[in-house]
Amino acid sequence: MINVKVAPNIYLGVFLSFLMLLLTALENSLFPLLSLDAIRVSQGEFWRLLTANLVHFGWTHTLMNATALLLCILAFFTAYSLKKFSLFLLWCSAMVGIGIYWFNPEYSPYAGLSGAIHGLIVAGLLQTRAYPIWIRVVALSLMIAKLLQENSEGYEATDLQALLPVAVAVESHLYGALAGLTFAGIDWLLQRLKRKK
Repeated sequence: MINVKVAPNIYLGVFLSFLMLLLTALENSLFPLLSLDAIRVSQGEFWRLLTANLVHFGWTHTLMNATALLLCILAFFTAYSLKKFSLFLLWCSAMVGIGIYWFNPEYSPYAGLSGAIHGLIVAGLLQTRAYPIWIRVVALSLMIAKLLQENSEGYEATDLQALLPVAVAVESHLYGALAGLTFAGIDWLLQRLKRKK
């Protein structure tokens, strides 16, 4: 019998994917309570900064983000400890929520995990050693080009993004990418200091 060891982060990714699917199935009752509404956050409903990452605008949106989350974990984070990966995902999610709340309150309600996923991709590409450096450099260059294009004046959503019933909050992708870059930078500094001791 083959003994296959599954990384804990994959279990977390599967759990979060099922949770997002469940929340989509219960969308009518839970979406208004969990999505990011800037006015309600300013009234003290701070949980929305995090929970908005778990609710989505329909099944297509949910399936796209759940798939992307699982692929990111498989590609970059099977060697991360569960604690470190959980903190990282919380960090990216919180930074996206705060970014939307402060700079883009017009996205009310805001929902979706794609901003945090961009953070996972950026940090994953910076930290992984599983792929040759040239692949990582090309992928990071493509990510930067994507973010620049999305956040440029006159940008129009792609056919894939047009499947969503709302405008894509492309700024969330930028906030997530910056959160991933920050996390990777801090982690690199901490590892360097640890090696010097």
